[in-house]
Amino acid sequence: MQKKKRKKRLRVGRLFLLLIIILAISFACVKFVDIPIRSVIITGNENLSDQEVMEIAELEDYPSYFSTLSFTLKNKLEDNFYIEKAKVRKGLLSIKIDIKEEKILYIEKSTGKKYTKNGSLKDDKIVCAPFLINEVPKDKQEDFIKAMNKLNKNILCQTSEIKYDPNDIDDDRYYVFMNDGNSVYLTVNKFKKLNKYNTILENIGKQNGTLYLDYGDYFEVK
Repeated sequence: MQKKKRKKRLRVGRLFLLLIIILAISFACVKFVDIPIRSVIITGNENLSDQEVMEIAELEDYPSYFSTLSFTLKNKLEDNFYIEKAKVRKGLLSIKIDIKEEKILYIEKSTGKKYTKNGSLKDDKIVCAPFLINEVPKDKQEDFIKAMNKLNKNILCQTSEIKYDPNDIDDDRYYVFMNDGNSVYLTVNKFKKLNKYNTILENIGKQNGTLYLDYGDYFEVK
């Protein structure tokens, strides 16, 4: 009887020890999986701050590194109006995010809506883009957006306002006000010429006036 009792006690002791080991391993695994992200590196953002990118990706509280999936972060980021593409890579307890922002083509002055080639949004964010000060006819809006998308970001930032300004010769004509006090006439199929604006200014020198890029390509001093 004593031998049987000893064997039972040994078995119970071993089972208890095994249970403790299993619990200890489980606890260690949970703690390991729950290791937080140590750093987030963000590049390519201009309109969005690093903090805003963190909030969009839901990384502001530095969640678990192992439960944070790259493709999930990518989808969250690319769902945002200001982000065209996002590349997400995981490093050693770190997340690297490279962003290509949507180009803000113009802001509709009457509504405050911001327009990209993919859509529009009304919010309070300050961005570098010109104001469209009047209405472009519906049948010309698609071509206008395509034309605006041909402009480089730095030129969009140098542009203050855009006005749809047809005349008897061309109903696809626009009048562009620049931040430096100059103005430019363009037709919808010649918007890309505005990308050479700074080079043209070097040839013109320090004087204000109107640049005609619709017909003739010449500068008229005020």
